[in-house]
Amino acid sequence: MDARVIRPVGCTGSFNTSRHNLGLCRCVVFTARYVAHKTFLESDSLKSVVASALVAVINQHPMLRVGIAGEDTNNPVYVDLESIDLQRVIEWREVEFLDDEEYNNYLIRSIESQHDKLWEDLVHRPGWKIIVHRNIGGAGLGIVDLDISFAFHHAIGDGQSALIFHRDFSRALNGAATTASPDLEGHILHFSSTAILPGPMESIIPFTLSWNYFLKVILSELWKNLAPSWFTPKLSTIPWTGERITLDPYKTNIRLFHISPKNVGTLLTGCRENGTTLTPLFHALTAASLSSRLPIAAAATFQTSTPISLRQFTNESEFDRKNTMHCLVTDHEYVFDPHLISKLRTLMNSKTESSTESESLIWQLAVDLRRSLKGKVASLPHDDQLSLVRYISDWKRFWMDKIGERREDSWSCSNPGSLKASDVGGGRWQMKRMVFTQGALPMGSAFEINVAGVENEGVWVTVSWQETVVETSLMECVVEDLRGWIDSFGENGTFF
Repeated sequence: MDARVIRPVGCTGSFNTSRHNLGLCRCVVFTARYVAHKTFLESDSLKSVVASALVAVINQHPMLRVGIAGEDTNNPVYVDLESIDLQRVIEWREVEFLDDEEYNNYLIRSIESQHDKLWEDLVHRPGWKIIVHRNIGGAGLGIVDLDISFAFHHAIGDGQSALIFHRDFSRALNGAATTASPDLEGHILHFSSTAILPGPMESIIPFTLSWNYFLKVILSELWKNLAPSWFTPKLSTIPWTGERITLDPYKTNIRLFHISPKNVGTLLTGCRENGTTLTPLFHALTAASLSSRLPIAAAATFQTSTPISLRQFTNESEFDRKNTMHCLVTDHEYVFDPHLISKLRTLMNSKTESSTESESLIWQLAVDLRRSLKGKVASLPHDDQLSLVRYISDWKRFWMDKIGERREDSWSCSNPGSLKASDVGGGRWQMKRMVFTQGALPMGSAFEINVAGVENEGVWVTVSWQETVVETSLMECVVEDLRGWIDSFGENGTFF
């Protein structure tokens, strides 16, 4: 029986279906830790509790009830799934580690492996699953804790969608979700009606495009292809972006660190006092780390990318911003002033200069980036790059032509925010952390920084990259710099 088509994926949605089809972006993962006392679970099987909560969430969100057909074409469509086999979308991975560090290492390796997998048979199966990680014996007597990873195809959701998923999953765990669904037969969940999806991004975001912007982009692309070979930009203006674009090896590397609730509070206070926010500060600290570790000949400056949610630009009467899963994201690219990066490198590598000067410059970089980011948001949804994707007629060629080229961005920093305590609700299950990870992105930045958390539980930061695109030793140094400087600021009010 042919799958029932719901609607076209759309121009902007094809950005993600084409990337998945070519293995360029396989999935996004948000992992939340749920903790409960065993006394609450005496009458219920742990696996049945999780399954019942998941069924409740599936029934809330149409995007979890669809497959994708024609992903290898320029006209993919969402198709209706008549049923979902819960055994295919719930995977349990149980280990027995008592040491937190060992378990976190195991968890990250497990998530890395998921990032490297493609979604199979999308016409008949959903492009998502949950992986339930359990550290048996690691939570203490009488406590059950589960790290539940929501892994999903980017065409069905974004970071905000993942937070919505975990918010509703937490509420389901603490509600009446243990009651069997009338549409559940064994482990098969049936649907009696067709999923009603929100429209494609281009139909619910009122993008506008000026001729000036359109011609500027076209001329820029023409110049890239037609510029004479003797014309090369000055080294002093070329951002470091890691190795050139390659598809192999497709292997994800992830590192993880935690910022305590106390240190998060201190950081946020520092940001307010200096007129910036957490995401620009992460960018500035990363620039400081790389400036001190890469020579000027290789890294005269850096170009960053910051994802921006477009939900605020939807019509609230037509789209429920707070409760609907969808992929509604653009990004803002920013090039640091090469002169400021040169000054920062000198200060960071100097044994005589005061660390106060370095810190002042870091805050200046964060403030400048914040100002640029605010300007981008204020201009939306006018003259955004996503308004141009409708002119891409062959996605495969679009991506394949990039192989061997320089990347555009040095790194990306994505911060969808933290779930509020009021969002996840009180009850027997408590949410204790949120970890956001991205996989290898051959066409993306050299590496990605991902930030997420739960209110009053601190923030977890991951750094991810494609193997061989950047050296592992460099990435581990960046992670240690960020961790050390942030901890120092939390304890002493200074980064160094």
